[in-house]
Amino acid sequence: MIILVGGEKGGSGKSCLAQNIAVYLRCEKNAQVLMVDCDPQRTTSDWIQERKANEALPEINCVQLYGKIRNELLSMRQYYDYVVIDCGGQDNLALRSSMAVADHILIPLRPKRRDLKTVPHMEDILSTCKMVNPKMNPAFVITQCPSLPSLSSRILEAKDVCRSFDVPVLNSVTFSRNMYDDSEESGQSVIESEPDGKAAVEIRSIIEELLARQKGGANEPVESQKIHAVS
Repeated sequence: MIILVGGEKGGSGKSCLAQNIAVYLRCEKNAQVLMVDCDPQRTTSDWIQERKANEALPEINCVQLYGKIRNELLSMRQYYDYVVIDCGGQDNLALRSSMAVADHILIPLRPKRRDLKTVPHMEDILSTCKMVNPKMNPAFVITQCPSLPSLSSRILEAKDVCRSFDVPVLNSVTFSRNMYDDSEESGQSVIESEPDGKAAVEIRSIIEELLARQKGGANEPVESQKIHAVS
């Protein structure tokens, strides 16, 4: 199975999500996982190097691929349970090539206007790629949410923007937490740094909801998607 974490907007936490999803699948599902780093900034590749320095952490393989990578991804899928792709924040050949073969596509967005402005273009890209990959299961996920309860309306408004373009959006979100940065610096995931912490709960919720989604499935009614901001 191929899981793509990508999008057009930088800074929305794509690498962080991809890394944490990979560790969840490796450690909690006991799966064979390959990470593919398509970001020239090499954030995930550097994280893998930090991880390899700690022999106590379960090993996760990683390769760097750029450009037209469709055939390479199809080949790698034969040897791993999951291929988790980290694509950089721009519309490029690697992103579209990955969308053309991915089973699940997760697009992180912060509840900020400059992030939400990319939704129309992302919907266009998804529509184009769905012509060659009709079984793709795409979804937006709102990330780095403010924890103040008084700002929870921003999360709901961001989800409404996504829905207005007929693109599914996950109920699960991530909040702004230092744990994400702290664990990444040591080559770990939040699941390893603090298994029962709030960040770990968020990651489990996101990947489990994404994998549980069926193609063409509807989101839950808006009234059931209440956001309870937590610090």
